[in-house]
Amino acid sequence: MDNHISRIDEKIKKLEREKKIYEHSLSKVNRKKRTRRLIQIGALSEKYFDLYHNDLHEIEEIYSQFSAYIKAKKLDKHKKGGGNH
Repeated sequence: MDNHISRIDEKIKKLEREKKIYEHSLSKVNRKKRTRRLIQIGALSEKYFDLYHNDLHEIEEIYSQFSAYIKAKKLDKHKKGGGNH
């Protein structure tokens, strides 16, 4: 009986290790997707707002200046969630 419990405990530990590895891998994939998305957004911002020669502080001021307008005028089909993703 104790031997059976020991084998089950070992299986549980193995599954927990596999779960941690999988969660770490999933987290890494999600970080890569987010990083790629942020890079793409930055590239589009530079392109459409001609921000190639502005520094980060200036870009933030420009975004801040137009933020309320963009949020208010965004087409309904582009309004999603409501979170800061």
